[in-house]
Amino acid sequence: MINMAGTIDDSRYFWKARANDGNFRIGLSDAAREEFGEISSVTFSTSDKEIRDGHDFLTLESPNTVSDTTVLHSPESGEVVRFHTELLYQPDLINSADRNKNWIVEVY
Repeated sequence: MINMAGTIDDSRYFWKARANDGNFRIGLSDAAREEFGEISSVTFSTSDKEIRDGHDFLTLESPNTVSDTTVLHSPESGEVVRFHTELLYQPDLINSADRNKNWIVEVY
């Protein structure tokens, strides 16, 4: 985690990829899964239709974290087109290396 002018840079924990419609998806990176281990719970830190770089984005529960939960900060700013709500009910999807399963949000 790097603190930059009041925001926190957690970008190494995420991947970003352009979708076919021009939007892009943000998902959990291999580095994050390696550091946090098996993630047992996922909660979106915001229900807003906008995410802001360096602001609270996602809360994870994992046995490898210092506290019960870890808050990760958005690696990007943008308008949220879609949250991957299946993660709330099937958090094991975020543990997958498959980007079609472990994506978190789609952003415009």
